[in-house]
Amino acid sequence: MSKAVITLAQNGSERRLEVNIGDKLPDALREHGVHIDLPCAGRGTCKGCWVYINGERRLACQTVLDGDIRLELTKPGEMTAIATGKDAEPSPGADPFYSRCGVSVDIGTTTVCANLLDESGKIIGAVTRKNPQTRFGADVISRIEKSMAGGDGELAACIREALSEMIAQLCADASLPLDSVDGLVVTGNTVMLYLLAGQDPTALSRAPFIADRLFGETLSATELGLAIAPSARVYLPRCISAFVGGDITTAIMASGMCNLPGNVLLVDIGTNGEIALWRGGELVCCSTAAGPAFEGAGITHGVYGVPGAIDRVWTQNGVARHSTINNLPAVGICGSGIVDALAVMLELGVIDETGAFEIGSNIFELEGRVGVTAADVRQVQLAKGSVRAGLETLISSVGVEKSQIDTLYIAGGFGSYLDMNSAAAIGLIPRELLERVHVIGNAAHTGATMLLRDKALITASERLATRARTVALDANPVFSESFMQFMLFE
Repeated sequence: MSKAVITLAQNGSERRLEVNIGDKLPDALREHGVHIDLPCAGRGTCKGCWVYINGERRLACQTVLDGDIRLELTKPGEMTAIATGKDAEPSPGADPFYSRCGVSVDIGTTTVCANLLDESGKIIGAVTRKNPQTRFGADVISRIEKSMAGGDGELAACIREALSEMIAQLCADASLPLDSVDGLVVTGNTVMLYLLAGQDPTALSRAPFIADRLFGETLSATELGLAIAPSARVYLPRCISAFVGGDITTAIMASGMCNLPGNVLLVDIGTNGEIALWRGGELVCCSTAAGPAFEGAGITHGVYGVPGAIDRVWTQNGVARHSTINNLPAVGICGSGIVDALAVMLELGVIDETGAFEIGSNIFELEGRVGVTAADVRQVQLAKGSVRAGLETLISSVGVEKSQIDTLYIAGGFGSYLDMNSAAAIGLIPRELLERVHVIGNAAHTGATMLLRDKALITASERLATRARTVALDANPVFSESFMQFMLFE
């Protein structure tokens, strides 16, 4: 087979990689341990894998090698830590799920977070990193397709390796031996738990979308291929349904919403928009496919929450202003920034209520070449329309009005950094609920930590998940009508 050479320029250094002519660029790089995120799983539709080849901007997933090239990759930095909810102290007399040290983990579609707890239940370390499965697609559907096409081993291996590395880092930072970790609680949506466990996700790929495994299981570290103490126990929380996962079970536990009077709504905004409503002793849930726009993926200049990401946009004297993480030059725009930017674009008349540009241009520039394009506006419209329609449908399903919602909890790492006024301005959340919003951070991870600290809460969480009812959104006329309505800007 004919060979070519890629001269890879990355982080101020260069190296030469011998590759096969005719291979797609991401495949060739993967052979050398270099991974490029493919938000749309390499279909070329999201425009999210731009690279520079011989000085020209190209889509990596659509590049087939036909000779030697010079490739420039930039890695702007590590992700900022995902904000967690308020951490409660262990309850007196609690019976923890571990003896020496425990680790709580939230496997998100985009990010993975882990906490290390000592014998007393105190958090003594935390680490966040990007979910390595993003290289196979930004959403759960892409990863299900990858798994069914024979990639189940790769998907399981990369997340298991990431967890093992994170646990090793936590132990090293705390000067503890690796075998001191003897208990873990690992939460995540149903698909993430399937892929971690190596479970065939075919049941989640087709109607009637009924999961054939809802977890609520304790496995050994060896069974999950984790490089920690072989006898360590790993608890995977009970999922509610195929697309309302263990992460919502633990988020509900963290919020305490089922102990409150009145009507309480929880919305976890991320790659998947998962929503739960507590009303008079009844718990109902739904899940919407928001897509990765709120995580910065699938956006022309989108990045995760890395140093240099535009994270805030506002107006001052009729002019758009912005800030970046760590006050560095802009490398792109993350989820909170894109929501702010759209709110500002509406305020300044850059776009109308349909999302169409009114300025004779198809990009709203913020800094240098970083800006918001017409295609980005459409991606956010799809995402926010889906989440808002799910919210409206769930409320409608139990016969209450928005005015009757007493509390709206906003959960998720993205939600922690979201400006709620901007969210209301673009119609992501109802304006009338703005004063009832409580931001609770990454409640899924907080809930996993609670379960790790007290086995009694594990039992309570399983009862909660079993009694919850899922409202199906497919072919639901309220959802369809609301989605079309909230694709528009209020």
